[in-house]
Amino acid sequence: MQHMRLILATLLLIILGHGSVSAQIGVEQWRADIAVLQRELPKRHPNLHKYYPRQAFETDLANLSENLGGKSDLHIALELQSIVARVRDAQTRVELTPLLQQSGKVIPVGLGWYADGLYVSGTVKRFEPTLGKKVLEINGIETTEALSRMARLFANENNESARKDGPTWLRFPEAMRLAGVAKDDTMALLLEDEKKQRYFVKTYPLDFRKDKSALQQAQFVPKNPDLRWDPMKQVFSLNWLESDRIVYLQYNGCYSREMALAMGDSASASQLPPFQQYVDTLFALLERRPDARFFFDLRFNNGGNPADGIALAKRLAASPFINLPNRIYVATNRYTAAAAVEIAATFRAETNAILLGEPPAQRPNHSGDPSFLLLPNSHLQVFHSTRPVQVLPGDPDTLQPDIPIELPFEAFREGRDPVLDYVRGK
Repeated sequence: MQHMRLILATLLLIILGHGSVSAQIGVEQWRADIAVLQRELPKRHPNLHKYYPRQAFETDLANLSENLGGKSDLHIALELQSIVARVRDAQTRVELTPLLQQSGKVIPVGLGWYADGLYVSGTVKRFEPTLGKKVLEINGIETTEALSRMARLFANENNESARKDGPTWLRFPEAMRLAGVAKDDTMALLLEDEKKQRYFVKTYPLDFRKDKSALQQAQFVPKNPDLRWDPMKQVFSLNWLESDRIVYLQYNGCYSREMALAMGDSASASQLPPFQQYVDTLFALLERRPDARFFFDLRFNNGGNPADGIALAKRLAASPFINLPNRIYVATNRYTAAAAVEIAATFRAETNAILLGEPPAQRPNHSGDPSFLLLPNSHLQVFHSTRPVQVLPGDPDTLQPDIPIELPFEAFREGRDPVLDYVRGK
């Protein structure tokens, strides 16, 4: 549900931003921006050339700089993003939202990968017949091949990256053309419903000024939603599931009042909940009920500051009556990112926690704490990591769960959570 809302919110943002197109900047201005990127990014990133040798980085930028003629700003920016993506660091990317807004070309169909394939998770009224259908082909290309082609546009830290980021990029016609998935602005979908009936639907960008259906959302409301699909999401929430003997901490963002105060940000602190009282309640419950399990849910947590989560892992590790086999469970999925991955890896390294769910699309040892470089002519922000994260020995591509559990679309449709169901059954 949270993922679907993010899809629809992004679609709406881009549709509403369409209309104010700025003038195309010149070739020499782009060359100057590329030169700034080439000079500054290696200075600012902690390990830019770990997977992308300096010579290849400089050669790719030089080739782009020499072949700018006749290309739109968006096309050039997409090619620049495809170069930055070769760093294989999800935190290092070109922020393309301004140019995507200016283009006015976004296909209002939100796609998501589930255990049984690619599905339409959210859309608008015009394309409501696609909602909930499985996508078999995109413009005549089988879905996994289409995602593989789109992979040139985002950091491929591991095999989950295409399933996480590929569906997002499939909304943008110019990105699809660059990746060889489309020849025009159309995304033609071969779909299949739960009865195996097939449908062919052409989707395309809509102009909300002429077509009000572009603003009318079509989305699922899961039947009998479990805790994971509760629409009233908070930064974090703690639930005592009496019948299951589970203390369930849903941790949706790595932020807290204490963390903001420690950073001297009193304005943000007043808007954030305190985390320590949740931790104290958690320990009181676990200490009073030796048969209770702790379920720490990091799914869909896309980061922030890892300090609170790491402190929680260390406190649990130091509690011999709590840090026991089959008592602590940590859930991740491919949308678990940045600081949340660092927290999950710390639980793996320091506690007896069982990790379950899907592997995050980010390596456990990665680069974090993003800042950004502003390109002076295009005014594009290039985000980049500033801190190396080393939690586990070696350099594994994936934080592999002990118990792999992927969400089938039917479970999402029904509002069931197979990961929580697993812990309930233990």
